[in-house]
Amino acid sequence: MNKHGQTVLTILMIAIVISTSTLLVSLWLLPPQELTPTLSVLDENQQTSYPTSITQNSNVSLYIEVENQMGVVQYFYVYVKLASPTTMANSTNPSSAPTIQEYERILLHGDSWLFSTELNMTTLGINFRLTFELWRYDYTTAIVGYTGIWVHLPLNVTAS
Repeated sequence: MNKHGQTVLTILMIAIVISTSTLLVSLWLLPPQELTPTLSVLDENQQTSYPTSITQNSNVSLYIEVENQMGVVQYFYVYVKLASPTTMANSTNPSSAPTIQEYERILLHGDSWLFSTELNMTTLGINFRLTFELWRYDYTTAIVGYTGIWVHLPLNVTAS
């Protein structure tokens, strides 16, 4: 190989080393992707507009969406509860209110699940929280556990 060919080869090798190094450093410095599921609640038109006051014995139509970004297959549960300010869920404890509806589905990583629900509100009261909690089955412990993910909608149920 002549001197010109060696120079071109050397420059090419340096460019490859710099490009590879830059790519590896960029990947190394990126924050790790957080592996977490998501839970969303939408109105009957699949918008983020919700009723805050309804009459007793009327129905509330909503859509619930769960997305699996956990990196593996997950078995999810959505528990619907009618909570009061004293029985609200938080990130460490689920609501102590009774479950009024339950849904479950297995999702592959990256999959989402959108489903509709219709709730008939029979209990009169103000300052209710229509609460949606996300739970999942832990394959290593064989226990269904609370994920700490919840959505609540403030709701008043008045006499008809």
